[in-house]
Amino acid sequence: MPGIEDLYREIILDHYRTPRNRGELAPPAVYSEGNNPLCGDDIRIYLDVADGVVRDVKFSGQGCSISQSSTSMMTVAVKGKTVAEV
Repeated sequence: MPGIEDLYREIILDHYRTPRNRGELAPPAVYSEGNNPLCGDDIRIYLDVADGVVRDVKFSGQGCSISQSSTSMMTVAVKGKTVAEV
C-alpha cells in the first residue's frame, strides 16, 4: 500500500512533468528573478497584481526537478490570494 511519501513523490513528479503556469507575463507584471549558483537553479516569477490580489502568475527558468516542481506548486497556491496572504 502506498504511503504518504509515495503521494508526495507523485505530486512532485506531476508538477515537474506538467508544470503549471509556465511562461511569462508582459509588463506591467511584477517580475523577480532568483538563482542559486551552487546548483544552477535560475527561476523568474511574474505576477499580475490588481487591487491587492494576485490575478495571474507565471514562471520561467531552469533547474532541478525539485526547484521546478516547487515553483509550479507555488504558482498554483498564490493565484487568487491577496498580497498580504502571499
